[in-house]
Formats: sequence, structure tokens, C-alpha cells
Amino acid sequence: MEKPSLLYVSPFWPKKSGISEYSEALISGLAVYFEITLVIDNYKIENNEVNKKYRVIQYNKEIKYDEYNYIIYNFGNNPEYHGYMYDMIQKYPGYVILHDYILYYLFVGYYANKNMLFQKIYEIEGCYGIQIVKNSLKNYDNNDLLRHKQIASLLPMNKEVIEKAKGVIVHSEYTNNIIKKNYSGINTLVIHLVKCETENFDDKLFLHNKLGIGKNEKIIGSVGFIAETKQNELACLAIKKYNDTHNEKIHYVMIGEGNYVDYLLDDYIHKTGFINNKDFFKAINSCSIILNLRYPYNGESSATLIQCMDIGIPCVVTNIGWFSEIPNNSVIKVPVKISIDELCDKLDEIIQSNLDVLVYNAKKYVKDFCIPEKVAKSIYDFLL
Repeated sequence: MEKPSLLYVSPFWPKKSGISEYSEALISGLAVYFEITLVIDNYKIENNEVNKKYRVIQYNKEIKYDEYNYIIYNFGNNPEYHGYMYDMIQKYPGYVILHDYILYYLFVGYYANKNMLFQKIYEIEGCYGIQIVKNSLKNYDNNDLLRHKQIASLLPMNKEVIEKAKGVIVHSEYTNNIIKKNYSGINTLVIHLVKCETENFDDKLFLHNKLGIGKNEKIIGSVGFIAETKQNELACLAIKKYNDTHNEKIHYVMIGEGNYVDYLLDDYIHKTGFINNKDFFKAINSCSIILNLRYPYNGESSATLIQCMDIGIPCVVTNIGWFSEIPNNSVIKVPVKISIDELCDKLDEIIQSNLDVLVYNAKKYVKDFCIPEKVAKSIYDFLL
């Protein structure tokens, strides 16, 4: 039986986006059910295996869209990587994978480049939206609205994408319920997050050697861009408090970039800066525990959390949104507004616990639900 044809629209490496990695994993599953053509922006995909296996075309080249049975857009929030997709979906509706309910940054970047930003904000959000922007510009000494993160949750700016979608695919009931509430009649599907490629290393001392940490000292890690929403400051302060009250010190290593908590760096609080993919997995393997905390929360999920669970690192998450929907026996959940003292006490409890059963359950969860072919089958059934 001939497979249906699919245009799959997404960034890929070398575009430094979690969605680039996610897409490489997902299309390996979708290829079981579809004949896939990839639509990218003006660059060459880095992975030669992807180039060999799939037909790859650039947007704005001659594409006969009506010859394809389905179009899937894998949307993220970066205007540099997803701007061409925003343009394309206005002309050629399709199914949308939505990782963040809020598309504020994509919308702002896309329309700022066209000198249409305020016009479009007024068109979609009216006087309410313009007033939010005016107030923010008055209180914040920067005219670049991409830097006005505090208003993103007030202006999700996803209307033009969702209303053009033939169906919306999300990763949590949390986001699904918000979409159903705000967009009546839209077809939706909730899928598990795809497991991206991981590497497990016998060497558990990469970070110890890189940062001059004693080989017997415990490392608590976090991954991704260092920012307020990742609660890195809370983690730093909780670990400082822990070390003030314990003889056996622990280290907190932020595996990623960002200067948000540079003022707290010391002999036990570290950051790696950007590291390549191979060193990223070596770094994760060096950690005794991974913190993946979120607040404020914008409806996102975390592919790196799935990778950490698959590798076998115990993970601590905030009990909110997508994170709250992971089984309780697979991750350790902490309250949304946990205090420094409470997180310090929780870390003390975790460090003294045997986490073997938690790790087993986490790995089983990933194997049972997050394999690309299983997720792709759900998408195939939804489209058909």
C-alpha cells in the first residue's frame, strides 16, 4: 500500500533549537507511515543521514503544495528559525505541532521585520493589546518588544497560527484545555513528547574534571538556558543554604548559557556555558540529580527532561502543566511556589533516598510512551 505524502515544515540542525533535534527524532517515526518531504528555510541541513533519506526543499522554491496529502508544521517561538513557517501557514494551512501555547516571540519578531507589528497587535488584540504594550514600553527602557518578556503571557499571539490549523497537536492536557477553551471547534490531539537521541557514558566525571570538582562530590544539575523561568536563582540559593548547614557539600552546575545568576557563582555554584551535543550528554551523566523547575510557566514541555529520564538520572520537576502529567512514580515533584528552605529540605531528603525504583520507572515511561514510532502512529491516526 502506498504511503500518503507529507510536507514536514520545521527547522533542523545546524539551527540551534530544541525543535531541530525533536524533528530529527519525530520524522524517523513518521517515515514508517508517510512519504516525507522536508521544507526548510535558506540553509543546508547538517545531518547527512537526513539529507540522504528525505527529499529536502527550501521554502519559496517551486513547491506544488496540492500534490501532498498532508502538511505538518512543527512550531516553536524563535522568529529567526520559524518566521518562514509563519509565512507559509497563512497561505497553506496544515496540522500544527505546538510546543508552547504562547507564540508571542514568533509573532513579534515576524511582524517587526515587516514593519507591521503595532498594526497587527491592534488587529488581533485591539485597544487592550496596544495598552499592554504602551504600559510596558513606558516602564521598561527598551523599545525591542522581544525583550518585554513580562507581557508574553498577556499576549499569547497564537491566533493566526491556530485559526489556520487543520488540527493542533500538543503535549499536555494543560495546553489542550486552554486551546479548547479559547478556540471552539478546533481538532486537537495530545501526544507524548518524543525521545530524542541520547548517549550514556561510563565516564561519570566529565563535569568534575571540567570544573575542578572532587570525584566523590555530588553534582545537582540543570539544563538549558539560564533564566528566571527555570528558577535557577531559587536553586542556587537553596544549595547555598544546604551547604551552609551540611559538612558534606554539594555542587550545582547549570549546563547552559545565560548570565541571569552570575552574581551567585562561587566554589559550589557553576555554569558551563554552551557545550556541544556530545559534551552535553557527558555533563548530564556526571549529575546525581537533575532539577527541571519552571515558574512562571508558559505551557512548555521539556525534551531534555525525557532524555535525562531515559539516561537514568533522577529528575526533580515543578508540579505544573505538562510536568505535572508525568507519572508520580517517574519524577520527583515539588510545589509551584516552593521556598528556598523547602527546596533545601527536599534536596536533603532526596540525597539520602534510594532512587533506584524511580529511575527504573522513568526509563520504563520513556520506553513505553516516548519512542518516535509510537508517537508517530498517534499522529498518523489523527490525520487519517
